[in-house]
Amino acid sequence: MKDYHTHHPSPHGGYICAVTRADWERISCAEGMIPCFGVHPWHAHAADPAELAFELDDWLTRQPQAGVGETGLDASPKHAGTLEAQRLLLHIHLGAAFRHERLVQLHGVQAWSELLEILRERHRCGTLPRFLLHAWNGPHEMAREFLQLGAFFSVGLRELSHSRAAERYARIPEGRLFPETDDHPENWARTVALLGLMRGGLK
Repeated sequence: MKDYHTHHPSPHGGYICAVTRADWERISCAEGMIPCFGVHPWHAHAADPAELAFELDDWLTRQPQAGVGETGLDASPKHAGTLEAQRLLLHIHLGAAFRHERLVQLHGVQAWSELLEILRERHRCGTLPRFLLHAWNGPHEMAREFLQLGAFFSVGLRELSHSRAAERYARIPEGRLFPETDDHPENWARTVALLGLMRGGLK
């Protein structure tokens, strides 16, 4: 079992995601990890879209094992003012992931519904890449809609400790829900144990 979304090297292996462009060199050298190149929505306002599009294509071409992300939408009060920049960068990331046939790691805060519509439109147009929704905390009804598009999900200790965790995660099919530590690698053992108990044991 590997860590499906982290920002730190892990002895368990997994996907190590960039937050800013400055992270790309560091994560590309993380031993045993699959690097994911991108710019987090919190930093979308500071990114140059044209430069990001060029560099993302270049890095993905040179690193055929790499993924894309972390990208997505954050409509929380702190970040809602940059949503236009976030949307633009999200489409750049999704386009690169589709062209290079890579998994894209998606962040969503108070924005799952909009993300769902964006992904549905790409599905209709035949340009939807494989995607993973990290820190998934939405209702089962919405999870079912994402699953119809081929979604994967990852959850950490914070999500698994929620009072509605069993309701949210027990019905997600095997092979679609995975553990993550995000920015807290010290939570790995507890995360895997909780998710295993909830799912009747992880293979």
